[in-house]
Amino acid sequence: MTATTTLRAQTYYPWFDWLRIALACIVMLTHAGLMAWHHAGNFAVQVFFALSGWLIGGVLLSTKSKDIPRFYFNRALRIWVPYFIGLLLIIAASLLHDAITHKWFEFIFYKFTFVYNLFGTQQLAQYTQLMPLQGTGNHFWSVNAEEQFYLLAPLLLVFAPSRFGHHVYTWLLIALLAWLSQYYASIVFGVTAAIIVKQYGAIHLSKFAKLIFIGVVASSFYGFMLQLNYMLIAPFCAIAIVMLLAIQGQQTPIGKFVGGMSYPLYLNQWVGVFVINAIYKHFNLQEPISKHLLIIALSLLVAAALYWWVDRRILVLRPSLYTPTRAKLVTKYAYASLVLGICVGFYLQN
Repeated sequence: MTATTTLRAQTYYPWFDWLRIALACIVMLTHAGLMAWHHAGNFAVQVFFALSGWLIGGVLLSTKSKDIPRFYFNRALRIWVPYFIGLLLIIAASLLHDAITHKWFEFIFYKFTFVYNLFGTQQLAQYTQLMPLQGTGNHFWSVNAEEQFYLLAPLLLVFAPSRFGHHVYTWLLIALLAWLSQYYASIVFGVTAAIIVKQYGAIHLSKFAKLIFIGVVASSFYGFMLQLNYMLIAPFCAIAIVMLLAIQGQQTPIGKFVGGMSYPLYLNQWVGVFVINAIYKHFNLQEPISKHLLIIALSLLVAAALYWWVDRRILVLRPSLYTPTRAKLVTKYAYASLVLGICVGFYLQN
């Protein structure tokens, strides 16, 4: 058994299942226009990033270089299949709704090569009308950022000498630079927290640490209310929430289900908004309360169905689908896809 699978078998945080579904619901409600705070959707993403940095960083700290293809294979099946299903749903709806231009193909290409966050989001304001479904699926930028994290983090956490790649000071410096540049600091904070806990033990479980985390969350939301710099505050609040809930335990059937459906809900919550809005517009209906309830219900139903028939089966089949050859091909494809996307993106932007 590889180090990656061993760690996964030994460590589980049941509160994270409920955190995931709560965050996905916040994104759903934001896109449905039901969240008053305009940073709500992005803040949910920041917590997702901190959670990913903590969990994946912890996995990579115990992963050997020979196990990296297995790591990528596991990540690819877990992330790619639901992601590409969601992307194909957007393409199908867009083909029935939009004019297909070279810009349309450009945005689709960025999403297929996981570089939309680098080249697509910056064009949102100027080219919204030329994007698939007028920007629907813009939230895929965060999945692209996660994919880049999976590809870049092992360079330090696995392949670099551990005295450097695992050193607390190394990641504190990276965290400081990420925070000051406001560039995916929440992910880096998550990895840094994983390294600190590995070196100093589960200090995040002490009462003193929990009081600090509660204080950070409370003061952060006070700062949000005062409209202080959101991007400088959000990473601290995000990692504090994650660390408060980073309590090992046993998975429950309900937690497994709601946690499992959080990813397809995050990807495909636009379906409920798109379908219900289209129905209400077609029949000229004017009942906003019932419309919002139907959007939420349909979004949850689609997510539950996709989890049950797609995500859950992927996880069940993953061990039997794994071979060293397939894992190496997936790894090569992942890096090649990212490099291709970056090269084409720079070419089209210049």
